[in-house]
Amino acid sequence: MGYHIDTGLILEKLKESSECPLCEIKKIVEEQFLHEFLNDAVMEDNTRIRVGKKGFCERHFNMLFERPNKLSVALQLGTRLEKIEDLFSHITSVGTAKKTAENIEKSLSTCAVCDFVEESMVKYYKTIAQMFSREPEFYKLLISSKGFCMHHYAELLKYSKSAGFMAKHYVDLLSEVEQRNIKRLQKELKEFCDKHDYRNAMKPLGSAETALPRTGVKFYGDNGK
Repeated sequence: MGYHIDTGLILEKLKESSECPLCEIKKIVEEQFLHEFLNDAVMEDNTRIRVGKKGFCERHFNMLFERPNKLSVALQLGTRLEKIEDLFSHITSVGTAKKTAENIEKSLSTCAVCDFVEESMVKYYKTIAQMFSREPEFYKLLISSKGFCMHHYAELLKYSKSAGFMAKHYVDLLSEVEQRNIKRLQKELKEFCDKHDYRNAMKPLGSAETALPRTGVKFYGDNGK
């Protein structure tokens, strides 16, 4: 199961001027994988093996369960239960109990959907860096954007070497854009807080009205839930 990197999607989401275009892209990538997990992918041996090994996180299980194809979810959960059945063998000692508890907790920390989504997102981080180094017009889109959520900003920095000989300029631009937009949000949050002073009751809020949820996106990302 793979995901084709659509440079057009990168351009589209940057032009929308959200607080994090990569969060918007991730929602689209995630939706595709959820659709595949409930359809063709359920019959693919590689996918079933991966689900058996990784299972699903609570969030992705709930998202799969909310959809009509319950049989696909049941088949994949059955595969997962077979894989972890040994975790529920009879326990005869306190030492074994502690180790079993650790292994159960570990089994709950993995997710096949998360892995597929993150593997695809790494390709986007690298592609954005490459587009910066190869397409002069892309610079204008990045510099006029509202930046990225903290997680995706960090990921872009992590893969900045993909910009090649332009990597230093790329990192400089990313940090300039992020810094400017953090200051913008600080200003808007202050305006939002000042509005709660009775002396500013008649003062229009403007963009500051939505400053709080947009700052939340900057901190924690936007997963659409």
